[in-house]
Amino acid sequence: MNPTVLVVEDDPEVRSLVEYALQKEKFTVHVAENGKRALEMLDQTTPDVMTLDLMLPDIHGLECCKKLRADPRFQAVSVLMLTALDSIDDIVKGFEVGADDYLVKPFQLPELLARIKALLRRRHIGRFERMAASAGGTAVDLAHHRVTMNGAPVETLTYKEMELLFVLLRKSPKVVRRSFLLQRLWGRQDSRALDVHILHLRQKLGTTGGEQILTVPGQGYKFVPMLLSEPPASPSASTAPAKTA
Repeated sequence: MNPTVLVVEDDPEVRSLVEYALQKEKFTVHVAENGKRALEMLDQTTPDVMTLDLMLPDIHGLECCKKLRADPRFQAVSVLMLTALDSIDDIVKGFEVGADDYLVKPFQLPELLARIKALLRRRHIGRFERMAASAGGTAVDLAHHRVTMNGAPVETLTYKEMELLFVLLRKSPKVVRRSFLLQRLWGRQDSRALDVHILHLRQKLGTTGGEQILTVPGQGYKFVPMLLSEPPASPSASTAPAKTA
């Protein structure tokens, strides 16, 4: 079955060009001209990827993304936000509500297609390796889009956050270099994306879970399991010499 893309774009010319380019690449394409229509279409179909214009005439793209991420049915949908707002604050806001990637307007169609294909490739990471990983009481099952901590489900993570946690768990307790995470999850060096996703992952895992993700200055991050009865890791733990991935 061909991957499905939902294109949410109010500019009819841009919408038509994107739809045509995706259809040429054999994608199944659905289009929505505003946020209300996009949310209605999500009740009818679950796309693999949604390209989401932020400056929509009715519901802002950030609000659309927030509504999508609040629904457990759509946690696995990859969201590529399209925006003419290119400041760091605007881009970070997109990641904060659950976007997986962003592309600043005006953009070239080949780059848009490359970004979408990259999101799809990383969705199917398990084709070549196990899709489950665990360390301590934390476990990720990418195949079923499930994260648990000590057996209890964690239902607020986006798919990109699950991927990030998956890599950290697979390498635990070794350090995973920033460059490796950036290339693996985004296909390019974009520190803003990684920093925001690490922040959100720590917050969503709660105090105990978040403290297991340690920053190793100048290198990257590592997941160090600890028992619930153990005290939080000391600040010096993040600077101790460690093996790297």
